[in-house]
Amino acid sequence: MDIKRIKLGDWIESGIHFFSLGYGDIIALWIAKTFFGLNDCHCCSRKEWLNRLTNPSFDGKCNGIKLN
Repeated sequence: MDIKRIKLGDWIESGIHFFSLGYGDIIALWIAKTFFGLNDCHCCSRKEWLNRLTNPSFDGKCNGIKLN
């Protein structure tokens, strides 16, 4: 029997998407570029890390999230 566990990273991403009206990734990338000089907000790696906290068997794929 395969039990699906809650993926914390997916829940947090959904909450950010809801509260930012779908602009969460754009806002995060703007903050990363403006204040930290980075070209990546590391959203995908953060989501993967959070998913592994609650679901150790998480495959590590981030659904191909790409920020331009």
